[in-house]
Amino acid sequence: MKRSEKKTEPTVRATGEDAYFAASNSAGGFHSYYSACFDHARVGRLYAVKGGPGTGKSRFLREVAKRGEAGGWHAEYIYCSSDPDSLDGVILTQKEREGIALLDATAPHVYEPSRPGYREEIVNLGAFWNGERLREERDAIAALNRKKQNAYGRTYRYLAGYGEMTATRDELAAPFLRADAIANYAEKLMKDVPEGETFSEQTALIRSVGMCGAVTLDTFFAASEKRYCVEDCRGSAWALMGALYRIAAKKKLKIRVSYDPVLPEKIDGLFLSDAKICFAVSHGEKIPLPHRVLSTRRFVETGEMHDIRGELNFAERMRRAMLEGALEQLEEVRKIHFSVEDIYIRAMDFEAKERFTEAFCKSLFGE
Repeated sequence: MKRSEKKTEPTVRATGEDAYFAASNSAGGFHSYYSACFDHARVGRLYAVKGGPGTGKSRFLREVAKRGEAGGWHAEYIYCSSDPDSLDGVILTQKEREGIALLDATAPHVYEPSRPGYREEIVNLGAFWNGERLREERDAIAALNRKKQNAYGRTYRYLAGYGEMTATRDELAAPFLRADAIANYAEKLMKDVPEGETFSEQTALIRSVGMCGAVTLDTFFAASEKRYCVEDCRGSAWALMGALYRIAAKKKLKIRVSYDPVLPEKIDGLFLSDAKICFAVSHGEKIPLPHRVLSTRRFVETGEMHDIRGELNFAERMRRAMLEGALEQLEEVRKIHFSVEDIYIRAMDFEAKERFTEAFCKSLFGE
């Protein structure tokens, strides 16, 4: 695909599930939220799933989750930020029972049990591959992995450039943002939201930048009765989101927070669980049936920017170019990734793995 044809606008995916991401490809490299998501009091048992690409980790996670749902458990589906067609984990909860979590514990989101045996166990799907056959392919696997690592390296350099250009844009625009007006507007938006009893925050990213491009999950939108689409002007949308977050904490609300996948210091989505209200920064995707579109242009003194407008516009163009470059490299990663998967798939005994899955579910849910 030619650079000029590359689209950076996210596509919205309707999963019909309680779905989110727990990691991201960011300006600082791979960024994991595994600790926030899985090292949680509601998770009493955790299974770290090991195995190479193409060994069926994602299918294993989904089959366990579906079996749990059939038995009355609520399932949270955690998708892979690099490959949103695959799962990175599931969390199963049920009232008055300890929660169960399963996660992909292979690179880059390596998870090593710190409380082995009594809380955490390892599930090794590598037990079902033919090691001798993989050894015959070791040179091909090594060559593909080098190409994949190099493509990821280029991806992260482009994303770092995106971060630097965003910092430049924010630095130039900061003197022209009406911070007091943003704070007052956030108070107005949250005025009618009832106070809660205890503040709680769950990290649940709804966006990713990966092998399928820029993807937005519809999780917050589908669960909301009111949807606010926040349109950005010179970085002011993130200032508004930060103000909304602080008010939610002050009101002791139960919230889900989505951090920008590339710029994890910025909040780009908030879901107020009890009020069923969501605020989401628009990245060009079409948010389904927004209750209201919030333009932040009113909070930027654009008329005073004439001396720096050219520099600001250049920074914005460079931001887009850096993101396009990252997405092109991730498309290359995608091709290599599936070539590696094909090798492992040919070496797997999936019938034995499916028998193991059935036995695992019976032991877990007592069926």
